[in-house]
Amino acid sequence: MSIYFVHFLSSFLPLTVFTAFLRQQKSIAKTFLAVFLGFLFAYFAFFIAAQYLQTQNLIFNVNFLFLGLLLFSFLFYFWHKIEILSLIFVAALSFCFANFYLFLSQDFPLFNNSLLDTQNISSLAFFVLALLLCIVLFFFLAWQSKINVKSSFLFYLLIFLYEANKAFSSIMLTLMRENIINTYEILLSYVAKSVYLNTYSTYFFFVYIFFLIFLSLKTVPKNRSKQFILDIQFRVQNAQAYLIKNYCGGAFIACILSIFIFAYFHNVSSKPLKIDPPTEIIPNEQGQFVFNIELLRDNKLHRFAYITNEGKVVRFFLMNKREDRDSPVAVFDACMICGDMGYIKKDSELICISCNVRIFLPSVGKAGGCNPIPLSYIYDGKTVSVNVKDVVAGSNYFNEIKEKEVQDPVSNEKLINLQAPFSYTYKGITYYFSNEKNYEIFKKEPQKFVSEEAQFLIQRRNDVG
Repeated sequence: MSIYFVHFLSSFLPLTVFTAFLRQQKSIAKTFLAVFLGFLFAYFAFFIAAQYLQTQNLIFNVNFLFLGLLLFSFLFYFWHKIEILSLIFVAALSFCFANFYLFLSQDFPLFNNSLLDTQNISSLAFFVLALLLCIVLFFFLAWQSKINVKSSFLFYLLIFLYEANKAFSSIMLTLMRENIINTYEILLSYVAKSVYLNTYSTYFFFVYIFFLIFLSLKTVPKNRSKQFILDIQFRVQNAQAYLIKNYCGGAFIACILSIFIFAYFHNVSSKPLKIDPPTEIIPNEQGQFVFNIELLRDNKLHRFAYITNEGKVVRFFLMNKREDRDSPVAVFDACMICGDMGYIKKDSELICISCNVRIFLPSVGKAGGCNPIPLSYIYDGKTVSVNVKDVVAGSNYFNEIKEKEVQDPVSNEKLINLQAPFSYTYKGITYYFSNEKNYEIFKKEPQKFVSEEAQFLIQRRNDVG
């Protein structure tokens, strides 16, 4: 769920910096109100655009507005005389950044169903945590801007250049996609590098905040002994040291926590899920795969693969649907909707890697939805038996082909499937040929060369379908 934290903080950290440096000194409550109103207007604007599938156009126009606001930001950085103008400017910036956030997170709704489950609570917690850390950093940046004037201005310039580059590259990308401008190599390279930079730029911002923390700590008054009982200077210096350490400590904790969550997201949670390699097996003399029920009592997903005569890799898995008793099930490691990317088991849920749907374990083995495709099996209380013909009948659900020695059905010549010069798929079964002559002969009368076993599998596949 760290994606909600990353989306929010990466979108609103620049707004935090701008707001801290452009705010009115005595209008913190009004500044927060302006930020909230900007977000609120952005939400309604994005909601309306989403209804008409125009979010891309909205962001395109917002980028132009944002570039204009950036140019005016220099005026408000040095001039704070008219409060209402400053608040309107902050609200406009909030409107832009809120739209960027909503566009970035539109495929990751905070509440993905009507029930408040643990996943929704976790998502909300990360969202609130990011908001709180932005507030902590706001107060730190606003405070230290008074004592680190030059360094704060450099940070403002850094954010200014980064956000201007981000908006401009986004505009260029949209113009190239719509064929409004030509896709020049240098322009395409610039956009690609900018997109890559956007992924990790937040780390540089945190590094600069660490630098500001270091500079702020250097202003801590040196310890001096109390000269007399009512030493006002001593008490003032202690209060200043306490204030500086509190601001810097809060900002330091916020940065460290944010970096850890960002690093976890980029190195762990954002990585695509992968299935574990299946165990390749061959049937017994009776043409069956037999598994002892004890294998499944660890309540893990056990994945297997059978290589068909044509070299197709057919995956299936066995698992226990219930933890408290033996309740085995055998299914293909594929979905009628999502294809053959497979499933993984996490805690008490089965997860489809393709669409990330969580499947309730007791429903596994039933057809429909994103459930894995059912596979016929026999359970006698001690073993689970699967017929190889039932496994081969599901080979059309899979795309992976492994190198294997096959036989030309016309000349009976042995050859390697992946090296065969010609191949032809008939009734869902792929045949390989050593030359074009055999290939043409088979195409004219394929039923003449199809074995009885292949005919049986074709019928079985039709039944399964």
